[in-house]
Amino acid sequence: MAGLDRPTSGNILIEEQDINNMDLDQYRREKISMIFQAFHLFPFLTALENVCYPMEQNGSTKKDATPIALQLLDNVHITPEHAKRYPSNLSGGEQQRVAIARALSTGAKYLLADEPTGNLDETNSERVIEILRKLAHEEGYCIIIVTHDLDLAKKTDKVYTMREGVLS
Repeated sequence: MAGLDRPTSGNILIEEQDINNMDLDQYRREKISMIFQAFHLFPFLTALENVCYPMEQNGSTKKDATPIALQLLDNVHITPEHAKRYPSNLSGGEQQRVAIARALSTGAKYLLADEPTGNLDETNSERVIEILRKLAHEEGYCIIIVTHDLDLAKKTDKVYTMREGVLS
């Protein structure tokens, strides 16, 4: 779904378009965004700069991107003081919330989350789950979570399982 690999058979349709017929770089910049278990923040950029980066890649100026990024960070409970910190100076929960804000900064309404609570303690896991739930239920995002955590799966709206390569 992220367009990182093309299917060897079958089709993946997003908004009735086959990803095999899309400019995948543009698709990943505009339509779909990813939240990784290991955060994948740029270590030499501050939290704020990490969130501004996708907007700048899509043509925004730093001046235009900064207030939007600060609002996105505030939405995931990252203070302006913490926004100035580098990832190594943030807790795991803070890094994951910055990663969510960065994913939201693309404007994509499809979010793929790979084990979004896998590196977090229980308190931060609950905080991230609540943020994702709010995005889906109140802001119209389509959020697809891949997880081995059955407790997390129970908190989602719909669960699919994969066994021996078959999705059911």
